[in-house]
Amino acid sequence: MTAATLTSLPLQSCGFERFGTAIIPVDDMTPHRDTDAKLKFEGSDLRYYVMRVRQRPAVLASMTRHQRATQCLGSADAQPWWLAVAAPALQPEQLCAASVQLVEVLPGEAVQLHLGTWHAGPFFQAPTALFYNLELGDTNLTDHNFHALAAPISLKLD
Repeated sequence: MTAATLTSLPLQSCGFERFGTAIIPVDDMTPHRDTDAKLKFEGSDLRYYVMRVRQRPAVLASMTRHQRATQCLGSADAQPWWLAVAAPALQPEQLCAASVQLVEVLPGEAVQLHLGTWHAGPFFQAPTALFYNLELGDTNLTDHNFHALAAPISLKLD
């Protein structure tokens, strides 16, 4: 039996609004738009930091979601990167190759995830990468809802 493989779609053409907001460059002084990221945080202790991540194998074995924060993530060192996402309404047992989308995020782009969006990553091709990350100060302790997938999924990063 061959493991499933996900191929990526670009952030700007993958229908990302199901999962969150695609944050793309706009000119300085651009007025607020309905398509801008809408942030929600239950808690006053926000954490905005530059996160160093070591390269992970391009295999999706588990996913996480946050119910209290609209996490925002973008490359701090202008590398392309990939994020596996699935709709917030899915139950953990519904996570599989047919329900997960692999999204390629280019330099200069970022994402804001809706509350409850299942996600895994970031994935990238360099040995390490830096990311701007906005979340609750205690997200990884109190709002880290983790689920191991029934079968691992290979990710095609290109």
